[in-house]
Parts: sequence; C-alpha cells; structure tokens
Amino acid sequence: MANETHFPKFTTVKGGVTVNLDLTKYTDRLNKAQFVLDNRIMTDMVPYMPMVTGNFIQLTRARSAALAGTGTVCAAAHPFGRFLYYGKVMVDEVTGSPWARKGTEKIVTDRPLNYSNPKATPEWFETAKKENLKEWIDDVEGELIGRK
Repeated sequence: MANETHFPKFTTVKGGVTVNLDLTKYTDRLNKAQFVLDNRIMTDMVPYMPMVTGNFIQLTRARSAALAGTGTVCAAAHPFGRFLYYGKVMVDEVTGSPWARKGTEKIVTDRPLNYSNPKATPEWFETAKKENLKEWIDDVEGELIGRK
C-alpha cells in the first residue's frame, strides 16, 4: 500500500515511481483563492436572498465575512435563516402558529413563503451556484495561476 500524506507535502508511490511534491510555496495562493471564492459566493447569493429591510442580508454577510477563507460560507444567518433558506412556513407544532412558544422548535409545513424580493428563491446558494459556478472556477484558477 502506498504511503500518502497531504498538503503541505504530498508523496505518492505507484508502479515503482516515487513523486515528491512540496506544495508549501503555493500556500499563499491557495489561501487567497479560498478567500476570493468564499467572498464571491456570498456576493452572488445576495440577489436571490429575501429582503425587506436588509438586516438579514447584512447579518448573513457579517457572519460570512468572519468565516472568509475557511471554505465555509454562511448562507442564512439565524434566527430566521433556516425557514427563509428553505422557503417554507414553519409553525409551532402544538398551536400551528408561526409565532412559536418560548423554548419550542418550529416544524416545517408544505406552505411556501412569499418573498418580497421578486428574484428571491429558496436555497439561494444553489441558485447562485447554478448561475455562477463557471465564474467561481475561473476566479479560483486565476488566483492559483496568478492571472488576477
């Protein structure tokens, strides 16, 4: 069985040929590419997010900014994020009201939410990905090979 280790040093043994790669000189480019991608994803999600006052988007942006460069993007900040992201009305299991009693967790209904933003969609990350994946890949490639 081949001995493998991963970044920053990667070694592979196959068919009697050993290749040793030291990727440490690419660390800065990889980190920058991840930072650029994380921020681009957040920016590209915004047109598809619900907006009344803009507070939800601002909170989501702030949480994503704190995570930028980690490979994690906050698509929907709580406390409203879950039901807004999935686009379904959520209610108190006992009362059936959207205003849940303190300490209870809401359940998802089949009723869709009506967003005030006409471009808003449930699961807006998926919408943004479908619309922008090629550009995301191009941005990352540009950072990795130094085009940017």
